[in-house]
Amino acid sequence: MSAAALLLLSLATGSQLLLDEVFHVPAGEWRYVPVILKQPPVTVDCDFRVISGNGEVRVVLVNRDGLDTLRGGDREPLGSGAYVQQGQVSRLVNLPDEYAVVLENGGHGPVSMRLRVSLDFSARGRPRAQTLPPERRVAVIVISATVFLGIVYYSARKLLSVMR
Repeated sequence: MSAAALLLLSLATGSQLLLDEVFHVPAGEWRYVPVILKQPPVTVDCDFRVISGNGEVRVVLVNRDGLDTLRGGDREPLGSGAYVQQGQVSRLVNLPDEYAVVLENGGHGPVSMRLRVSLDFSARGRPRAQTLPPERRVAVIVISATVFLGIVYYSARKLLSVMR
């Protein structure tokens, strides 16, 4: 009975734990973890922290093209973010593709780090639909009505001139 309740609870939250492992990254090197996303939109949440070694790391989510660029030797997809001992990366993904969570060691010695990747299918983190403030609503209505009445006036003048 409790297993069914836990399953329902995990489905209700919309978040799935994809990975919770320790990775070893040599100094100045990078490693990656493949993440295939077939059901966007989804928020990919990555929590990481260095558990041994005194280096700092950077974690980046890249798509298949970015990973191919990295494999070719160009580190441009990694960006210019700061290297830290621990942190969190959250990214909303809207297109189905093969992605990779890239772990880069920016220190002078090897590090072991714990990486936890989860997928959040709930609406948290997604842009919410918003309404315009009252002043802007009035402006939109006034402009729309003015344009509409202008078109009616112009059309009426043209029709009346043809009818005479």
